[in-house]
Amino acid sequence: MENKIRNVHLEKLIEREKELNCLYTIESLLINDKTPLDKVLQELTYTIPPGWQYPSVCECRITFEDKSFETEDFLETEYMHSADIITGEHVAGKIDIAYTQLIRLHRGIAFLPEEEKLLNTIASILGRTIFRRKLKSTLNYLKSTREEKGQQYDEDMVLNPDSDQHWKWRYKIVERIAEHLDLDRFGLKGMYLIGSTKNACAGPGSDIDILAHSDGNNKKAEDLKLWMQGWGLCLNELNFIKSGYRSLDSLIDLHIITDEDIQNNDSYACLINTVTDRARPIKVKN
Repeated sequence: MENKIRNVHLEKLIEREKELNCLYTIESLLINDKTPLDKVLQELTYTIPPGWQYPSVCECRITFEDKSFETEDFLETEYMHSADIITGEHVAGKIDIAYTQLIRLHRGIAFLPEEEKLLNTIASILGRTIFRRKLKSTLNYLKSTREEKGQQYDEDMVLNPDSDQHWKWRYKIVERIAEHLDLDRFGLKGMYLIGSTKNACAGPGSDIDILAHSDGNNKKAEDLKLWMQGWGLCLNELNFIKSGYRSLDSLIDLHIITDEDIQNNDSYACLINTVTDRARPIKVKN
């Protein structure tokens, strides 16, 4: 029994050592601002997997704005976890970790809690590094424009003045609505998100577009409209407090579709099965 406990303790220490070595290597890589960011991001995809429990089947992908960097054997599997790369108030990209095959589940999940924390830490470090680089580049650009109008600059390395705060709080609200939504009570087969909130481009005046797949019960559909209107009116006032923008009525734009609409590929129903710009499932019956 004592040997078993000692072995378990040793395994944990080995895992922590891998994580610390991973973080140390990443910090060393990010500290040099002279290395082009694209090269840094590509090297990071190979630096990250050794920190995970099963590095031999661990692959990594980093998406940054409109670019993607990944290990040679990366592919999306059912064993993945991710973390957003946030620069200031802007979600600049994402780190995806994937196991190409399942080795062993840990309490029903593929990744250790420590690995979830490690990935969030790496994403945070990377986000701060990119923000620092862009801040430095932006300040240099602003200084140069005062000295020489029209000087060229690297647009990718100047801070984005837009903020993700508008779509992010809307998305969190949609998740909260889904928690309180009783599908059976309102005769629903599923609730989906479409539009600017789903596409992470909502502005201060944007509605929240929700797609509700109804079983065809008109009475329950009317009840759903009233229930959603209550949420929408409250959110309209909340948005006014946060941004100064107020919609004419509800902030929620509800679209109800049926099986017949989906079969006929009508209007918003086509977004359920489309290849591009597909509706995002928020709460769906199994």
